[in-house]
Amino acid sequence: MSSCESEICEFYKNKSIFITGATGFLGKALVEKLLRSCNNLSTIYILIRHKKGKTPSQRLDEFLDCKVFEKVNETFPDYRKKLVAIEGDLVEPGLGISEKDKEILKKSVHVVFHSAATVRFDEPLKIAINMNILGTKKVIDLCKQMENLKVFVHVSTAYANCDRSRVTEDVYPPPVQPEKILEAADWMDDGLMNLITPSIIKKKPNTYTYTKAIAESLIIKECKEIPCCIVRPSIIGCSWKEPIPGWIDNFNGPTALFPASGTGVLRTMLGHLDAVADLVPVDVVVNNLLAAGWFRGAEKTKKIIVFHCTSGIRNKLTWGMMEDYGVNCFFKTPFEKVFILPNPHFTRSVKYFRTLFEQLIPAYVMDFVLKILKRKPIFVRIQQKIKKAVTILEYFTTRQWEFTIDNYVMLINQLNETDQKLFNFDVKDLNWKNYVETYCLGTKIFLMKEDVSKIGACRKKIEKMKRIQNLAIFSVYAIVFRFILLRSAHFKSFIQFLFEMAIKFRDYFLKSIQF
Repeated sequence: MSSCESEICEFYKNKSIFITGATGFLGKALVEKLLRSCNNLSTIYILIRHKKGKTPSQRLDEFLDCKVFEKVNETFPDYRKKLVAIEGDLVEPGLGISEKDKEILKKSVHVVFHSAATVRFDEPLKIAINMNILGTKKVIDLCKQMENLKVFVHVSTAYANCDRSRVTEDVYPPPVQPEKILEAADWMDDGLMNLITPSIIKKKPNTYTYTKAIAESLIIKECKEIPCCIVRPSIIGCSWKEPIPGWIDNFNGPTALFPASGTGVLRTMLGHLDAVADLVPVDVVVNNLLAAGWFRGAEKTKKIIVFHCTSGIRNKLTWGMMEDYGVNCFFKTPFEKVFILPNPHFTRSVKYFRTLFEQLIPAYVMDFVLKILKRKPIFVRIQQKIKKAVTILEYFTTRQWEFTIDNYVMLINQLNETDQKLFNFDVKDLNWKNYVETYCLGTKIFLMKEDVSKIGACRKKIEKMKRIQNLAIFSVYAIVFRFILLRSAHFKSFIQFLFEMAIKFRDYFLKSIQF
């Protein structure tokens, strides 16, 4: 397919793009897609900070040394020439960008994608404010100085308004005005702010959703003269098709459930089987971002428009479906290190019995064995980490939201035939069973670094574990049955009665056949 037929490719042609959050999961996918599908663009400027003693240039080299860029490297080997690292940090004054680099950005940049944020749900409120609200304000201030800006695309989250059961593609009044929370964060010390965080965020489940909601209202206030749009993804999962099916590079959100459940260390968590698991593949989100940038940048509209990038209405996936598909995957493509036969379940209410007997007690037993063998105990520590992650996720697995998608569908329909194929973000044709299988396999390959050639051996191992478990269960039942049989005369009489009735029924049945 020729990209010259694409209106989206034509829009990004010869454009310079500034991206924050490029080193994150979504950012990597966005940069890769731009380089591969919009290779006629001019330059991509990436905001990168110093980290662990490494310069932005060194981090850019590490950033590109990633499997996700293999495809673009084969097609366009000189793609690195289009990438420029801009040293900076979201929490520094003026984004920490030098005056020289700032002048380059002011004169050169046409499109800004702001995806940088702290996505930790348990982030201290002051840090979340500084990154998600104040960081957004700093990016907006820079955008106001850009001479050739065509569009500013802000990446938010569908859960910014999770205190509502039905969320439309509108920006809602914030829980508090941006300037007031920024002022409070400026004078209040960390200890006091952490202490009163629950009373500040109120109905919001965490600091992430709280600050992302306020950031949206900041955009409405500050971007009256800036061409701008907001894209709200729901839960971002592994890639569906591009550039590699199943690609994932972090354990955030539901991703951690695959190795935790697949290795048998997670057995149960709270969740409603019929509730919508609003998952969207990362390549769907990226295509939605690029299409949204084109739509607003090409002045198809002049207002600040919000696009939900969600799947619940368009193609429903439930947590019950996730459970069924996931369990099948754990036996079809098992992990190499399975400690207990996988059998995860969502429960609506009481999970503590299963947690105690199927997770905690086995963890302590296995750690006790490791200590005897003079090896480092790990299983109790793993359970503590799982408990923390699961507690955060359970807010979303026990509730359901309706995210309207009028603007999302309108944008799909605005794309010409070429763009609908090249920048497909319509989830209606996504087969969830296949996607979950790909997700599980991607977790195994990209996160657990396991060798797919060993899947056959892994299947044999898990089949052996299944036989051992069945034998153990049968042995327990046999021992209990025998114990009761020996102890109870009434039980023996009852069993004898059932046996005699079975014999009589057999005789009666044989006689009836003779007639």
